[in-house]
Amino acid sequence: MSLRLSVLLLLTLACLARLGSAQPLDSRAELKKVQTALEELKAERRAMVERLEAAESELKRVRETPKVAFAASLGGNGLQKTTSGNKDLIYRDVLTNVGGAYNAETGEFKAPIRGVYYVRFTANAPTEFTMSAVLYKNNAQIQLITHEQPSGEGSDTASNGAALLLEKGDKLKMVLWHNTQIWDNNNHHSTFSGFLLFPMVDEAPKEFDVEIELKVLQESLKKLQTENLSVEERLKSTEKQLKEMRDVPKVAFAVSLGGNGLQKTTSGSQKLIYKDVLTNIGQTYNSETGEFTAPVRGVYYVRFTANAPTDFPMSAVLYKNDAQIQLIAHEQPSGEGSDTASNGAALLLEGGDRLSLKLWHNTQIWDNSNHHSTFSGFLLFPM
Repeated sequence: MSLRLSVLLLLTLACLARLGSAQPLDSRAELKKVQTALEELKAERRAMVERLEAAESELKRVRETPKVAFAASLGGNGLQKTTSGNKDLIYRDVLTNVGGAYNAETGEFKAPIRGVYYVRFTANAPTEFTMSAVLYKNNAQIQLITHEQPSGEGSDTASNGAALLLEKGDKLKMVLWHNTQIWDNNNHHSTFSGFLLFPMVDEAPKEFDVEIELKVLQESLKKLQTENLSVEERLKSTEKQLKEMRDVPKVAFAVSLGGNGLQKTTSGSQKLIYKDVLTNIGQTYNSETGEFTAPVRGVYYVRFTANAPTDFPMSAVLYKNDAQIQLIAHEQPSGEGSDTASNGAALLLEGGDRLSLKLWHNTQIWDNSNHHSTFSGFLLFPM
């Protein structure tokens, strides 16, 4: 029983005792004290209910925000080329489609709610002809582009990405421009991906500190624990859900090959060990094995960048559980100089899934202490 209730009971008993005595004025005074205390208690209860309703409303808003993430590649279609006008690119090989906002038949992503979305794409093609990949909004407005002019023999990779504010129903698609080409196979060189960063509501939510509000609610609840079981049950439910949200692990890593110089293999594939750790929140990346291990089932954003001289093929290939190819950066020789290629996507991983990068047979990669060749990722949301 709370202290406030104990005091009220004592006051009530004292009042009743005095009502039977010869001190009517004192009894009326005691009764008034009890009535005042009861009114204060009711006011506290009303305030607690208002705070609880605010907490539940905020929790409902957060929980109702849809989980949206997609990643797709052109897949095993080989070279796509157009010399008779622009052509919509259909990314049919779907890697991730949480929320179902990407349509593999039309190649369009449709924003389910108003919000800020991170969108990126990678294009690969031989360098003897112009390459392009152009992001359009609602079939008309160009958002981003990758476009490379011919540069002789070899291949090239180009990427672009940005955080875009989209209205509900806005559509994004990729277009191949007139007199350009793009290439892919089942190793996912040319990709299109994105995810919801946060919703944008018409009315900005009120500032709300969950930790402070919960402490206030818990203190108030101790005073009223025997009077309002329904509020207590609702509060417990809210606390549980908020705790589940807070208990989602924080996961982010970023690493580079570091000052090892050129790595080259002519006798089979070789696992790449990124020993120079820039970030490892959650300790999910192992710099001894070169592997990232997903701690929970969820959608993770993963990307990598490879750099190497252009006198020999370059590669960096993302594998899941040492077997399944997820993404690739691969360049053919193109004479003197150096080249950089990157790829990335939002991937749905099970708890315990491992990601690592490999250097393919007869290819090379280069890095130094300035971090040219990197591997990074983070948890977007649990599933």
